[in-house]
Amino acid sequence: MDPTVTVDEEAAHLLALYDGDSAKVMGEIERQLGILMGRAQTLLSLAGLTITVTGFSGASIAHSGPIAAVLLVSGLVTVLVGASLSMGGILRIRWTSQLKPCSLEDAVKSAIRLREEKTRAFSRSLALLIVGLALYVGSVAMLLLANLKP
Repeated sequence: MDPTVTVDEEAAHLLALYDGDSAKVMGEIERQLGILMGRAQTLLSLAGLTITVTGFSGASIAHSGPIAAVLLVSGLVTVLVGASLSMGGILRIRWTSQLKPCSLEDAVKSAIRLREEKTRAFSRSLALLIVGLALYVGSVAMLLLANLKP
C-alpha cells in the first residue's frame, strides 16, 4: 500500500468506486485476501520442497564441510521460520464476517487493516524464505565445490 494513502482514504476511495455497494467493496478486499492466501501457499510449497530435498541430500551436503553444514542448518531454520510466519500470519483464518456489527465504512476499514497485517506478514515471510534459500544454495555450492577434482 502506498504509505501516503491512509486506511481512511482507501476506505473512502473503495466506497466511492463501488458507489457504497457493500458486497462489491467487501468482495474486493476478500479477493485481495485470497491473493495473499495463494501466495502464502506458494511460499509453503517452496519451504516444503526445501525440507524434502534436505531429507535426500542434507547428509551429503553436511559432510562436505563445516561451513556447508552451518549454511545448510541456517538456511533450513530460516526457511522454517518463514514458513511458520506464513502459516501464523497469513493463513490463520479470521473471517471478515466476524467483525462486530458496525457501519459499512468501519467494516471496510477493519478489513483493510486485516489485509495490511497479512501483507506485512507475507513480506516478512518472503524475505525469510529468500534468505533461507540463499543460505541453502550456499551449502549446495559448498558440496559442489568440494567435489571438484584437481
